[in-house]
Amino acid sequence: MEASLYSLIVGLSLLFVTGHTLAQKPVSGLKGEYFNGPNFEKKVCTRTDPQINFRWDWASEPAPGVQREYFSVRWTGKLYAPTSGVYHFSALVDDGVRVWVGNQKVLDEWRKQDDSNFIGSIRLRGKQWYDLKVEYYNDWKGSVIQLFWAQPNDQRIGLISQSIYRTIIPGDYLALPTPSRKPVAVRPAQVAAAPPRKAANQPIDRSTPVVNAPAKKSLAAFARVSTVKADHEPAEAASEPVAAKPFVMPERGKTLVLQQVRFEQSSYVLLSESFPFLNQLAKALKENPALRIEISGHTDNVGDPRLNQTLSEYRAKQVASYLIRQGVAEGRLEARGYGSTRPLFDNSIAAEQARNRRVEIKLL
Repeated sequence: MEASLYSLIVGLSLLFVTGHTLAQKPVSGLKGEYFNGPNFEKKVCTRTDPQINFRWDWASEPAPGVQREYFSVRWTGKLYAPTSGVYHFSALVDDGVRVWVGNQKVLDEWRKQDDSNFIGSIRLRGKQWYDLKVEYYNDWKGSVIQLFWAQPNDQRIGLISQSIYRTIIPGDYLALPTPSRKPVAVRPAQVAAAPPRKAANQPIDRSTPVVNAPAKKSLAAFARVSTVKADHEPAEAASEPVAAKPFVMPERGKTLVLQQVRFEQSSYVLLSESFPFLNQLAKALKENPALRIEISGHTDNVGDPRLNQTLSEYRAKQVASYLIRQGVAEGRLEARGYGSTRPLFDNSIAAEQARNRRVEIKLL
């Protein structure tokens, strides 16, 4: 009887200790937050990724609901350093990447580029978990992100710069962020309700209703804070839908302004009202497979010229991307951005600035 009781006590003790240990073990992987837009503009989904090792192509979405280009991802979690010493981190990316380990930035290559290799180093103490954050964005076409490391005792560190030897950080050394504990709600002591005070006679402003306005989307790469007007101002509001006219290609050497193509203000996001016209353009291109076109984006002269040039380029590429998804061969399209360098109208007149914000096509 005593032996059985002893075995039961030992078994329960082991179960408690084992269960406690498992409860304390961090969950492997990283928290991945996926956004539409190259600068974390619109969050689409959150998931757990076992490691950072991705090669996305046109055949698959990076995550459900995430567009195949012009997207960004932020991974956060913990990194375990098994030994003390200098760790070497490297990344293969297309396009931009930033990496922080223990709140120290070890990689910062936030720019458009083809498959490129980058290396950064940091000294870590062994047997400790460090905060890890990785940010990535894709511009156009190919999307690749792979994160590697070399531990201090690795004898092949010198080969990393030659891309001969690299090890993707294993999931066993990655862990999800530690969830913050929610404060325990304390029930307030019940006290007798005081009689309501009579409000003082104060004027009430009824001119502006108070609403909980949603936070504006951040578009740091393209935002022009000095402008508050809509990016496209239609000359007349159509009261009834107009039947779509057949698309007519411009003559070779002449430029056609795509007046029906519109974007969100200070953004490269196409408005849905642009789709019917772009569908006609795609149809015309597929019916004339020998044609090649240049798609050019243009802006007014408000704001930073560099940001305007980038915005115009992204808008042109977004139109090209839409046409490609409709079946137009990528090699038949050239997308370029000219910023504010080619105005058609006087930018000093506010009413004409909007007409300079446009996308054009030209036969090549």
